[in-house]
Amino acid sequence: MASATSQLEKALPPSEHDLSTDEGMLAYLNQHTPFSTSSVTRLSGGFANWTYRATLESPYKFVDGANQSRALETIVVKFSSDVAAAFAGVALDLYRTKAEIAALKLINGLNLPNFRGMGTTQKLPTSTTQPAILLPELLSYDTTNHVGCYVDLGPLPSLKQYLIDHPGSDAVELAAKVGDLLGQFLAGLHLWGYQVSHTDPPILDIYRQSESAKKICAWRTIEFVEGSAKEYNIDGNWEKITDTLKREVLDSNDTFNMGDFWTGNILMELDGPANPRSLKALYVLDWELVKTGPASTDIAQFAAEAFMLHQYSGRTTSGSGTLDEPTDASPAGEALLVSFLDGYERHVKKSSTDNMTSRSSGTSVVEPSYERGKSIQDVLLDSRSVIGHLCAHVATIGKTVSWANRETTERTVRRVLELMITNDQSDTTSSLKDVLTALEVK
Repeated sequence: MASATSQLEKALPPSEHDLSTDEGMLAYLNQHTPFSTSSVTRLSGGFANWTYRATLESPYKFVDGANQSRALETIVVKFSSDVAAAFAGVALDLYRTKAEIAALKLINGLNLPNFRGMGTTQKLPTSTTQPAILLPELLSYDTTNHVGCYVDLGPLPSLKQYLIDHPGSDAVELAAKVGDLLGQFLAGLHLWGYQVSHTDPPILDIYRQSESAKKICAWRTIEFVEGSAKEYNIDGNWEKITDTLKREVLDSNDTFNMGDFWTGNILMELDGPANPRSLKALYVLDWELVKTGPASTDIAQFAAEAFMLHQYSGRTTSGSGTLDEPTDASPAGEALLVSFLDGYERHVKKSSTDNMTSRSSGTSVVEPSYERGKSIQDVLLDSRSVIGHLCAHVATIGKTVSWANRETTERTVRRVLELMITNDQSDTTSSLKDVLTALEVK
């Protein structure tokens, strides 16, 4: 029986197979890995990588990160190239794969809120009544061909799809629970990143050097804001507004950034109907855009997607399937947004208070030397930056979603573009409640 940790990183011979095809990946798995495979099917979605589900000829037995014996009938395989899987003309830096594998190993060893490390460094009991946040479990990684094999989580719904399918009041309690868990988890990750950036900076060197991740995160939304503004005939000093946001992404090394923290990268494991008691686990996927940067970008990306679920997902369709009727706001989306921001801020403030108490008793960790007179709350709870990046996300990605009707989309995009102008002229505060106020969410 193999150990999961012994399988992690190996430099295998260069493959002669085309790993962007089902046939090529099948041949590669059978030639180069311990996973005897009968068939391979490409999974839909994914901008950067080719992702497959491989059906094994016989169960693969191993000991997982919780020290439990497992037998897998399928695995998930991810192949990374120097071009995007979805857009052949878009070049990507393969440094992202090195950063992702390093992040999975690093984070599994951290003590974060609601988190249970699995697979690479921690071996913790799985029995618990509290829903856990986990990472995908890596079985092996081929550093030559950039192929990662992972435990297959099965047909779990993403948080995004679940709340599109369950936008109503029946899912409010569950959405609030999920938002709170994820908000605290992300706050814990940012607090850790901020601390080590001041006390032990070399730990973050690999992520500080993720220049391509920074460029992608600046490009994917901010680059297209001015085009959205022109489309909606909204005048503003867009060059200044977007340059400020880009500089925050490209120049900041405030803390550790997940880089792609959104509802589509969260899988939900449920055991029963839509209520908090049925939630068993949340899996946070796709860490290849890890980098250093401002906390606000991670917060804003998730909050923007939750805001769109709130605004869009209570939609109705005509008989032809055209999304052309006004939509009622989703209470489940609203609950997710409010609880996420509240959970994040509450954990940051509690940790700051606890640290001050520890300092007075002489048991505190080393206090970072704050830059430009800013406190940790100033850095992690920068409402003005969160609002700016959130609005940029909704103004670009939010205008093309397939599950919203035209009237609601246009109204929402126009609203966030106008908010970007007023936000650019506003002072920041150290409270995420001001994000909700700006969005007119209770």
